[in-house]
Amino acid sequence: MISFQALFLTVIVISFFLLRASYAREKLIKLKPSNAVIGYTGCYVIITTSVLSYIGKGLIYWYTLQFAAGVWLIGYAIVSKKEVPSWEVTRFWLIGALFCLPINLLWHWWRVTDYPFLLKLSLAHCSVILSAFPLPLGIAILAVMLWAIIYVFCSVDHVIELTDDMIALFGFSILIFTMIIYVKVQIADYRAHNRHLKHKAKLKRTQDYAFKLKQISRHLHLNAKENYSERDVTFLQKVVEEVMESPLFLEDEPLYKEDLGAIVHKFSAWSIFLRHHIQSNIHLPLLPTEIVLGALLQEVEVVLNGSSDAAPKLIIVPKNLDLTGKIICDVRQVTHLLVAVILRTAHVSQAASIRIQLHTTQLKYHKYAPIKKQRFPDITFPAIALIVSSVETPLSTLPSVHTHYEDITEGRELTGTLNEVISESVNVQKQPIERMVRAHYGYLQFPTSKQKANLLVLPCHVTAVRDEMLTNITVANRLISKSEIEASMVVLSKFNDYACKMCNIRIGVLDEIFLLLRRCYAFKRHLSGELFYVRAVGIARLVTDWVAYVPEPIYAALLYDLVVYADLPLSYIKANYSLDVFSFVQSIVSIGDRREIEPSGLYVDNQRNKVVNRDQLFVLCIKLAERLYDLRHACGYTHKVQVSDMAKETLTVDICLAKKYLDGDIVEVLETAAQEALQMCFEKG
Repeated sequence: MISFQALFLTVIVISFFLLRASYAREKLIKLKPSNAVIGYTGCYVIITTSVLSYIGKGLIYWYTLQFAAGVWLIGYAIVSKKEVPSWEVTRFWLIGALFCLPINLLWHWWRVTDYPFLLKLSLAHCSVILSAFPLPLGIAILAVMLWAIIYVFCSVDHVIELTDDMIALFGFSILIFTMIIYVKVQIADYRAHNRHLKHKAKLKRTQDYAFKLKQISRHLHLNAKENYSERDVTFLQKVVEEVMESPLFLEDEPLYKEDLGAIVHKFSAWSIFLRHHIQSNIHLPLLPTEIVLGALLQEVEVVLNGSSDAAPKLIIVPKNLDLTGKIICDVRQVTHLLVAVILRTAHVSQAASIRIQLHTTQLKYHKYAPIKKQRFPDITFPAIALIVSSVETPLSTLPSVHTHYEDITEGRELTGTLNEVISESVNVQKQPIERMVRAHYGYLQFPTSKQKANLLVLPCHVTAVRDEMLTNITVANRLISKSEIEASMVVLSKFNDYACKMCNIRIGVLDEIFLLLRRCYAFKRHLSGELFYVRAVGIARLVTDWVAYVPEPIYAALLYDLVVYADLPLSYIKANYSLDVFSFVQSIVSIGDRREIEPSGLYVDNQRNKVVNRDQLFVLCIKLAERLYDLRHACGYTHKVQVSDMAKETLTVDICLAKKYLDGDIVEVLETAAQEALQMCFEKG
């Protein structure tokens, strides 16, 4: 048997060095076994070693090595191997498995003479080899084992008698090997089929991505040169690419599946994308790009000359700034804004030349915090003041430039008396101008007479202003379960569908508002225990039922608590939504006492009949919807005294107002909720 021993040692040495070769690493990575396979192999080795130790007397050292190898395999399967390369894991497992299974079997055929027992051991070991090893390697090892057994049969006379039991054993072995090979082939085909399906799905996803990108590009008019400059097209393409980076984009309703981190990181891109997708004259998308101030004025002059055959001549008068300085703004919007102001000034004054004075100044914003009863530090940004007037206008009549301008927070009031305020709100020419100034968080002052000029104040860096409005809003990490997040997203999605059916709401506007709610509230909770954005949607749902077919109160119901609880500046709401929504929000957050929500109006017929402003009724509906929602969730309050006070105030104040101005159904649900809340407080002591 010396030749067999030499062959045996040669196989061990060659196998070890082949597994260490660098060219084998790629194949070893593909053969990496699972922890279960490694662990089960170790368990099998320990069990068989324990049985064999009773038979192979005098071979304790060999069984000790086998037992140690089995323990090592089990430990290797249990202990984490994150820092170990895949090919090394496969190599260690193969060396251990080869030593404990085929080499161990060959060693027993060399040392043990109980050949009937060795045949049974060979059947068990070869079955495990076929099951644990990859099929090609397992078949190769099985062939080597059969060759070794045949070699022993041919070398030793009368090794074993062919009894019925032996023939049955051979037949059973062939059946077992055939079944294992068949199952392994089926598993390999199944895995190959799965890989094919995954590759097909990946290919389809890539095709869908390309198709949707093309579709979105067409919808956003990225190739419409008459509407967008090359600068705007490049900016929009970057926005689309950033939004579509999310793997959830191709799924239905991706905004309801994005995690909070992605929303905070990509809020600006998502907001621009949704606003541009809406294509609304009210919800203007801001496409800020950098441009030299002199180049901006040249673009204004080019557009002005192309818009009219008798365009007025521009006279630029820079006072205390350099025209070579840069400004970040939506160049397209600012260009159309200045052209509209220039044409309007020329039309009113019948002037052939228009003078534009440029001054440096500042824009100041402040946050509104009625609950905290404290004033936040002002937010100040450098700005440019533009005074647009005819050249005939005396310099003494031009408005003086202040060191800073505060964002207007009087809603529709721009300048002038009450009659002028009403005319401002219905003037078709002034509305687009005012809307573009608000979109840039700017200041606007129309002239009160023909001799005075228009004053526009725009920030030098509109992106910094927009980001500062949201940067100071801290996103707190609160404990919340995945199931609660998913349930809250279902609430948002269902309300979106419901509101779009009930009211004339533009598709995508609610998505953009929900994005803002999740960005600002994160997972903060109200005193009632409800997530703030879920509470806002619940209140808006009640308002939707009470105020049919009017979208502005619904928007306001969703937004107003952002000012109160998330410290969102009113300037942000004014810049990004209509003046109607801003007026609602400002009116709601300005209410300090419940009695202040009673609508004011004009009395006729000896003060018996009262004509009430419809917008004031909407404000009343929103406040009563808030109270009804909080009463229905009274069980979530920690301090029941607050619930008791709310219920009593509802019974004494809110119900009286509801009876006076609203439907009887609202009165009934308010009274029921208040009584139930008081009953709950009484039962809990």
